[in-house]
Amino acid sequence: MQLFRRSSEQGLTAYLRLPGSIAYARVDRRAAIPKLLAAGVAAVKGDNWGEALGRLHGKGPVSLVLNPADYRRRLLDAPNVPADELKSAVRWQIQDMLDFHADDGTVDVLQVPHPEHVSHARQIFAVAAKNSLLAEEAVLATNAGLDLTIIDIMETAQRNVATRLEAPGRALALFSFIETGALLTLTLDGELCMARTLGVNQTVLDIEGTESVLERLALEIQRSLDHFDRQFGGIPVDRLLLAPGASAAGLQNGLSGNLALPVKALDLAEVLDIGALPDANMLPPHCLHAIGAALRMEETKP
Repeated sequence: MQLFRRSSEQGLTAYLRLPGSIAYARVDRRAAIPKLLAAGVAAVKGDNWGEALGRLHGKGPVSLVLNPADYRRRLLDAPNVPADELKSAVRWQIQDMLDFHADDGTVDVLQVPHPEHVSHARQIFAVAAKNSLLAEEAVLATNAGLDLTIIDIMETAQRNVATRLEAPGRALALFSFIETGALLTLTLDGELCMARTLGVNQTVLDIEGTESVLERLALEIQRSLDHFDRQFGGIPVDRLLLAPGASAAGLQNGLSGNLALPVKALDLAEVLDIGALPDANMLPPHCLHAIGAALRMEETKP
């Protein structure tokens, strides 16, 4: 199965497998403003993933969002090879970051924007996942009656949300919590420029409290913004958006006083039609990435 394979259908259901649960979302993309049809977190009884997956809403194509532990991502200078040889060249460049042989994995690439004024080499994101893991996921989905056509990752799911909120000619920073930490992405013209996992997750925030982690979180975000400026100098970052969640208000207040750019809470009503789920901004955090994966459009680049 190919990573980032595009869907030829308009409606799309996406899900993430989490410890003991599944986060899911279904989006109808036929309207000018995509419509959120369903989203939530479903509990899994024991290891009965098939039963839980079989309860996902709707029919049609399905996307699985891999957890960060299930793939490897690296930013590379693009090899100077013909397009049809790119993945083969990248496969060997990333062998040292894999815990499996490159031939036993699926590799895909994401092009990084390269504005005319940028002097450094063109760059790409290389993403690799073990074939046996992808095969296991495919079997689970097929046995549950799902038409699994797309394998996505957290970073591109988050990008799909950010794309709908960008200002022309300006980059957008989006912050969310995932299992392994906080995911900060910067996008430009609908493409992923930067993705960093910061050393604070929701559990740390809950235990230590917002005030105690704000300083180091602001420092990590500022370092990321500084790196973006070095790589894409001249392109302003429009604002930092915080994914919906119980901690968003506290983070917004704290980060606003420590960062030299506007910090706002993300409102999903600005991304898609949430009329069917008016409380969408109160959904568990993982639903954001399910929604992002379900927003993938045919013309979206992998």
